[in-house]
Amino acid sequence: MKCSKAGKYLWSYIDNELGAQDVDLLESHLNHCEQCTGQLEQIRHLRGMFNQAQRFTAPSALKARIMEKVNEAPVKGFSLFPIFIRFAEVGVFVLTISAGIMSGGMLISSFALHHRGEAIISSLSLDTFEALPPDSLGRAYLAMTEERR
Repeated sequence: MKCSKAGKYLWSYIDNELGAQDVDLLESHLNHCEQCTGQLEQIRHLRGMFNQAQRFTAPSALKARIMEKVNEAPVKGFSLFPIFIRFAEVGVFVLTISAGIMSGGMLISSFALHHRGEAIISSLSLDTFEALPPDSLGRAYLAMTEERR
């Protein structure tokens, strides 16, 4: 166990809140590390000072003022405002995406359709088809469709 991890476990070790495996690891580390053992002793000394400290009761006037302030504090109830804000954020996001899609579609339709549409129509013209070889599948298909007309 490293000293950084052992330092995090010292308070829990003193309070008997560690599992058996962690206790074994920490105790084996403390047997070899003087620095962590020193920190443990400082914590025990500090804990002992707090346990020996004299306890005072608060004056009744102080208690009354504190309770008065607590009772005067506004009680926060349920509010729909945070939910409204979340829906507004989602709505703005959806509107922004929709506006981007629509404007992109308008740009494409205004600039590209004139050129693209002409290219598509010219590619479908029968004048651009080359003659098919007599033994090809395409020729057989054309022969079958011409007979039905």
